Amino acid sequence: MLSKEMKDSGVEWIGKIPRDWKVGKVKLLGEFINGYAFKPSDWGDKGLPIIRIQNLSNPNSSYNYYEGTIDEKYIVEKGDILISWSATIDIFIWEKEEALLNQHIFKVIKSNIVDKGFLYWVMKSALVELSNYKHGSTMQHLTRPVFNNFPVPIPRIEIQKNISKIISNYTKKIDKIINDTKQSLEELKKYKQSIITQAVTKGLDQNVELKDSGIEWIGKVPETWDVIKINRLFSIKKEIANKTGYDVLSVTQRGLKVKDITQNEGQMAADYSKYQIVQPDDFVMNHMDLITGWVDLAVQEGVTSPDYRVFYNKQKEIVFNRFYLYVFQICYLNKIFYGLGQGVSNFGRWRLQTDKFLNFYLPLPTIEEQIEIVSYLDSQTNKVDSLIQEKERAIEELDKYKQSLIYEYVTGKKEV
Repeated sequence: MLSKEMKDSGVEWIGKIPRDWKVGKVKLLGEFINGYAFKPSDWGDKGLPIIRIQNLSNPNSSYNYYEGTIDEKYIVEKGDILISWSATIDIFIWEKEEALLNQHIFKVIKSNIVDKGFLYWVMKSALVELSNYKHGSTMQHLTRPVFNNFPVPIPRIEIQKNISKIISNYTKKIDKIINDTKQSLEELKKYKQSIITQAVTKGLDQNVELKDSGIEWIGKVPETWDVIKINRLFSIKKEIANKTGYDVLSVTQRGLKVKDITQNEGQMAADYSKYQIVQPDDFVMNHMDLITGWVDLAVQEGVTSPDYRVFYNKQKEIVFNRFYLYVFQICYLNKIFYGLGQGVSNFGRWRLQTDKFLNFYLPLPTIEEQIEIVSYLDSQTNKVDSLIQEKERAIEELDKYKQSLIYEYVTGKKEV
């Protein structure tokens, strides 16, 4: 049992700790080996995979490979502890086979004063606080002195082992709930996609006679519908602002958002007067990245990147904008546009060229049907979105609870 008698650790983020615990610096916990500075010219498709930060945060992301000779200290084996200290600040256990360590990641060789499991959990908690100490303007990172000298609680080794065992048991149960919730969340998102796809290609009348549209992604459509090229319904425009003072609109996967240029976050332009004007009811499309890009309908005046595609409805008597917003967005979600893209997908430059866009075929119901379909989809997707938000909140609360639980145990505030 941990002693219930507590003392002030003298460190704000740690707070009170049991009287028989110590506080030491991170550098006492082990050796932290920074990865090798691989150059793009080193990359190939043979040899050992190179672990980059994105491979840690997203295990399914693609790898580059290296088949040359390299110091064995840069070799990572299954079970090694890795810490990303640039961009993403987090700790990971490598679960795959032998690989090579890229720069901006530490491989941890623990010292004899710490249990491996406790080292992982205490650093998991410490890195949350260390994230507040990132430095740099382009790619924020932790400096080595700040990292090395950051204070952490250090109990006796037998207590460390008990704490590690308890946290592992609790977090396995929490992670299972989180993973089950995430799976349910993905199913809801797929269900939402299926509702939209069905409605914008087949309409709402399940008894209507269908005909072959001749377009693969659309399939069969109601007999009264037509299919038509984008360039018959919409026109691309580009009007450069030539002055500042407009709201800057950025296309995100949560829609078209006003960018707070005072925060200096994300990619910032040197001169927003070179951006293009957007009017209400213009469509704004990030056609430069069909993997993480999106399309949305503007509700206000502003300017947006000259690299985005801005287009407008030129056939208002037969086109209801919000119907086609559903159509364009489902073409992103179902990767229809992706299938027409060109470029280098691994680097997020998978683009929809202008000619492919303008000659892309769309379903064309009557405008009355378009309005009816939008009303139906608004109602149905709002219900699904409400469930999705509940799941997302649940995941967020579980993550916070797990983080709090780890902190309480590694700082001795919960007994073992």
